[in-house]
Amino acid sequence: MDWTALGQALRAARESAGLRQVDVAKRLDVGESTVQSIERGQQFNKPTRTIRAYAAELGWSSGAVERVLAGGEPIVEEAVHRPDLTPFEPTAALSDSGLPLRIVADLTDNGPLLDTVVISLPGGGQAVVVVKGKAGGSPQEIQEALEAWRRTQTHLVERFVGEARPAESEAEAEREIRS
Repeated sequence: MDWTALGQALRAARESAGLRQVDVAKRLDVGESTVQSIERGQQFNKPTRTIRAYAAELGWSSGAVERVLAGGEPIVEEAVHRPDLTPFEPTAALSDSGLPLRIVADLTDNGPLLDTVVISLPGGGQAVVVVKGKAGGSPQEIQEALEAWRRTQTHLVERFVGEARPAESEAEAEREIRS
């Protein structure tokens, strides 16, 4: 994995978009030194959520980080962001929800949505769980992930409240969150 090439590609894309490191840091809710480390090619075991969010801010497609690490070029799906432009649709919609950009990147990263559940917590709070399958997973891998979630859900619910209310759809999950 060529972390230096990834850092250089991110920097070039950022500069091409007219963004400063401080702009990216603010959008990602990280320190400027984090952006500097990524652009210098700091090595990691695997791409981090922050790196993926950075790439998403620049309009890179999911999988582009791995492509660059393997020696390829990033694929840009959306118009490159400029400070005076509204971010691309998924990020804008989720960012308006108040979610941290790292969570937005995870939610918009590819991989099928398997389930959502809203768990009422003692004291009136709620926990929202979004379960996604492996990006590019085979039907068998997706089925295994769903079965693993079902086992985990039972333990999770028992641990906190004893009963969960699975959401039938994203819209129902949103209604439950707002109520």
